[in-house]
Amino acid sequence: MQRKGQDIIGKTIALLLAMQLFLIGLQAKVRIDQGNSSLEALMWMIQQYIPVLVKIRSLQSNKSTTENTEE
Repeated sequence: MQRKGQDIIGKTIALLLAMQLFLIGLQAKVRIDQGNSSLEALMWMIQQYIPVLVKIRSLQSNKSTTENTEE
């Protein structure tokens, strides 16, 4: 039962992180539409994506550590 709960939480976190990445891209498009150059928007996107990607990597590491200790 605990494993099922962890799966739901993991899927929810993955969905929220995907939504965050989508919203970053959408906000970059708005910035371009408001007159920022594509290069400025791209640099801004990269700065926003890095913390999200670090969080994803951290969650993956925690998940693999947890799976190894359960075995």
